[in-house]
Amino acid sequence: MPARIPAASLAALVAALLCGRAHPAAAGEDDRSLSMSASYATYSSGDNSPAGTALGLEYERGFGDAMSFRVDGGGGVYFASLGKDGKTSYSTHATVGLTYAFDVVRYMPYATVGLGGIWIFGGDQDAKLNGLVEFGIGLDVLESRRFSWGVQARLESFVQETSFFTAGVRATYRWGFF
Repeated sequence: MPARIPAASLAALVAALLCGRAHPAAAGEDDRSLSMSASYATYSSGDNSPAGTALGLEYERGFGDAMSFRVDGGGGVYFASLGKDGKTSYSTHATVGLTYAFDVVRYMPYATVGLGGIWIFGGDQDAKLNGLVEFGIGLDVLESRRFSWGVQARLESFVQETSFFTAGVRATYRWGFF
């Protein structure tokens, strides 16, 4: 008479075999992505720190399992604080940097670092171009291999007394994998 395998043991064996065949999604050398973002934005320069909104566009190209080269740019509109002269100020910025993805599964946390510049003009201050160093974090939700959405926050600080902060949402289209 053949030995019977309990149903729970059989289910555990099948699950172990299936898990052994499963592979997490992984970034690769030719992974590319294009993201659009909308963010709350503010900058501080001296005693001026207006709040506003920024729109951005970002391109990434993978060169390893977790690293990507990144180029981004965008523009912002800032509204004068109460008690100011009521003038609107603007910015445009561009950054070149790296993105590190901590894990590439359905929820993908990442960190960014970069160097770039921002041009602030309008409002009650003189137009000026400042260099910046960027540090950011984010979380993408992979809806499919080609599309994700997520949240991000970035602090960009200048050698001078100015800083630039954004926090918002982004949508990403991905291609070039496998």
